[in-house]
Amino acid sequence: MTTAERHIELPAELTSVREGRLFARDVVREWGLDGLADDVQLGTSELITNAVRHARTDVVLSLLLGDSLTVEVKDAHPELRRAELEADDELATSGRGLHIVAAVSSDWGVRRVPGGKAVWFTLTLPDLDAIDADVFMLRDRRSDDRATNDGTESTESRELQARAAR
Repeated sequence: MTTAERHIELPAELTSVREGRLFARDVVREWGLDGLADDVQLGTSELITNAVRHARTDVVLSLLLGDSLTVEVKDAHPELRRAELEADDELATSGRGLHIVAAVSSDWGVRRVPGGKAVWFTLTLPDLDAIDADVFMLRDRRSDDRATNDGTESTESRELQARAAR
């Protein structure tokens, strides 16, 4: 079930990659999903780049929010190739876009749509009730040797803090 969606039409130009990436980032932040912004931007850049380079048609970028976040790029190219993740030349300078999308997403694919095709990827929504490891306070990580068994600070710990404050 989709609860929110946003779309933008982009021309078949390489500058559309940046415009689409920034649009996707802003939408994800607007929806309060800042933690997904990096993966959304990376996947969006790859899909738009592929569409512009290979389909050479205008594209529509869509972000769909429901039980997961889906990012979709539609183009007007009639050919629906079988999307494959082949083992590429290690020294190749391109051809890794779908590998990257597969690595950051929970699922991805390609499907036929009226007038062309859509390549998409989904990301699992973060558990907003879970505590992010980055927010733990340093004092929560202090070693046991600086605290007593009853949870109060030891005399040694108080003395070190007093010296540091001078």
